[in-house]
Amino acid sequence: MNQYVVDFDNPEAESLEQSGGKGANLAKLKRAGFPVPPGFIVTSRGYADFIGDRRQIEEAIAALPFGHPEKLVAAARELRATLSALPLPEAVASEVRTALRKAGKGAYSVRSSSTLEDLAGAAFAGQHDTYLNCSGEDEILSKIRDCFVSLWQDRAISYRHSKGFAPQMATMAVVVQKMVQCQVAGVGFSIDPISGKNTMLINSNYGLGESVVSGEAEVDQFVIDRDSRKIVDSFIAKKTVKIISDGAQGTKGMAPNAEESLRPSLDEQQIAAIADLMLRVEGWFRFPQDIEWGMEKGALYLLQSRPITSIAPRWTRDESAERYPTAMTPLPWDLIEEGFHKSIEYSFKLMGFPPFDGKWFAMFDNYIYGDQNAVRFYLGALPFTPIDAESLRAGISEFAKKNDWALTLPSEWMRGLDRYLLRLGALNSEPLGKTPAELWDYILRVSAGGEEYFRPNIAISITQSVLYRSLLGFIKIFAPEKAISIFDRLTAYCETKTSLVNRELKKLAELAGTEKNSAGKTLAELMRGSRSNALLTPGMLDNYPNFHQAFRRFLQDHGHREVEVDPYIPTWSGAPWVVLDNIKLILNAPAREDDMQVKKSASEAESELFAILPEDLHLFFREIIRLVRLYTELDDVEHYQTTRLHLPIRRGLEALGTLLAERGIVNDPLDVFFARKATLEACVNRERTWENLGEEIRANKEAYQFNRTRSPQWVLGEEANTASSGDDNELNGLAGSPGIAEGPAFIIESSDDFALFPHRAVLVARTTNPAWTPLFYAAAALVTESGGPLSHGAVTAREMKIPAVMSVRGVMNALKNGDRIRVDGGRGKVYMAIEK
Repeated sequence: MNQYVVDFDNPEAESLEQSGGKGANLAKLKRAGFPVPPGFIVTSRGYADFIGDRRQIEEAIAALPFGHPEKLVAAARELRATLSALPLPEAVASEVRTALRKAGKGAYSVRSSSTLEDLAGAAFAGQHDTYLNCSGEDEILSKIRDCFVSLWQDRAISYRHSKGFAPQMATMAVVVQKMVQCQVAGVGFSIDPISGKNTMLINSNYGLGESVVSGEAEVDQFVIDRDSRKIVDSFIAKKTVKIISDGAQGTKGMAPNAEESLRPSLDEQQIAAIADLMLRVEGWFRFPQDIEWGMEKGALYLLQSRPITSIAPRWTRDESAERYPTAMTPLPWDLIEEGFHKSIEYSFKLMGFPPFDGKWFAMFDNYIYGDQNAVRFYLGALPFTPIDAESLRAGISEFAKKNDWALTLPSEWMRGLDRYLLRLGALNSEPLGKTPAELWDYILRVSAGGEEYFRPNIAISITQSVLYRSLLGFIKIFAPEKAISIFDRLTAYCETKTSLVNRELKKLAELAGTEKNSAGKTLAELMRGSRSNALLTPGMLDNYPNFHQAFRRFLQDHGHREVEVDPYIPTWSGAPWVVLDNIKLILNAPAREDDMQVKKSASEAESELFAILPEDLHLFFREIIRLVRLYTELDDVEHYQTTRLHLPIRRGLEALGTLLAERGIVNDPLDVFFARKATLEACVNRERTWENLGEEIRANKEAYQFNRTRSPQWVLGEEANTASSGDDNELNGLAGSPGIAEGPAFIIESSDDFALFPHRAVLVARTTNPAWTPLFYAAAALVTESGGPLSHGAVTAREMKIPAVMSVRGVMNALKNGDRIRVDGGRGKVYMAIEK
């Protein structure tokens, strides 16, 4: 059994640690049936034995002078000279000779494959050596050693250091592959990495691909629409050089003839074939790819594929508006953003995605925007899309294998939740410090506890979305006409924290309707004629002791429930009148289906589905349905528990703001929310003056107050802000909950509007969150500016049996209170100017 050489067809070749990025990817693609030229990999174990246990080399690597570029060049040159004098271990050379004799005579390419290269965020393009058109065992063995040595090129050393990789982490494998004598070759990007638009790029030239990869020659460029596969733009260069094989050894450059120089190097049929190959490779990896390709005698070969490491962001509210519907203050966002992106990094690694080297969310003018290109590339494709029962059966095993982490994540998350709650309990009871430094340390410790807890939470949200979309797709295979109805009923009920909170609110409403004061008047009667704030006047609720006790207990249990995601806005415990407004809404609402009816409907949908399914797929569907419900519950409870951070964060920041107010830095203790984290930290560390902070806070507060009153652009930099279909009286969105209802529109900007919401009005909002659920009891229908079929609003609307249309861009500007509208939740349409 080989210790140092693995063939592409060997499953072990797919190991990144063993084959390096390039080698592992080629092995995966070869085994998946892509047109990869045959070859084998000299593994990183061969490199390890080549280096051996040599203290001199280890000391030289440890002593590399990263801070001194000129010294680094000299040190790297000396290290390479030392390594070049070493022979390949005979055991390695013997296995390579055997592999070459098995593969047959001919020319080969010998290419470096670092265990750190071809990872998203660390492409290492051009950092290590490649040798083309190599013939003969001795020549190929020499080039393998040269590839090992190229790990220590000064440019590669600097690049690894810039990416945060320790020098000792670097190892090298080598790909030895049958040479393709290309008549034309080049590179392709399955997405435009410059603009991020829905186009593909192909660069090409005659001869071997080195003239394109090196960037040193004029090349043709073709821009192809991803959907139609049609060429939308092209640039035909005056080509002055092409690289060809030079006899039995190496390559050489030569000038193309006059006719070749001006002629497109690819025809439309060849471009279509390359475009198709790019999309198939992207689909297989589920991520945009940068490929190298070549054509020999009309046959298209895939020579390399790696994730595209940098794509231009496209900032929109598509992904962010539901999480962050309103303007945010700067300091909480700085704290949230750091933890969110750490969760992205952790969750993507857990889920097998390439690392994300950028910002998923960013703040512009106090509104949070998402990079829609990143969302599309990471989350757009489902992991498993069978088209019939046969392909479903064939893919179940691989689907389960690739997603086995989803089975263990819930229990691991629960263990982390226990640690988080204990940590928060200690922080909430901890006496606060007396100095800015002590208070800032407290705030950072609260934030750190939240970051640790939140690390896997993005994976929970993504998994819930993937499971929902997958289950609907699986049902469509067997019941295409009934799929949406079955799916909606199956997923309408889950035992969530939000359900529990809503039941407790209903019980409070029932108590308000039955408990009477000494004059025989129920609290419900009093509530209907009073503002909720007035009911909280000391002594008012004492006349209703049972309600008052239950209300206090409710706030103790759920007072951390946020009204908005920004802790600048107080939670229920800081704004208890919001809870009373919710109770009023329940009191004024008609009776809805109770939980038992919804459960019964879900059970009937399950029976209907299993009567259709083949018996051998019952176990698979039961497990998918179980996971859908489990992750729905998890997604809800992780949000419920995350909002516990609001109380200690607000506690610490209010205390710090009070100190700043006493020093005359701010007028209001809450103004500290308008600081930036970096500036505040610099003041605490005495790197900047507190007066600098005060100036920044005043400017940021003024900007926030202005921005909060306006509707943000949906796509940053674009003026279009409406979802009109072309008919002035029709708005388009996404179907959220089926049914048709009419009523007057009522726009809810914040919890301040809850008490004003009219019975049987259409609830119009940027988005909703679990704290808004009681509004649904009084609403005829729901229309939101953001979200989709899996958002809180859509799920709750389906549970409440009211129509809902989601993601209607510009609806907050298109409608005003009192406009009579018709909501068609099944078609995702809102009709305006409706007459009674």
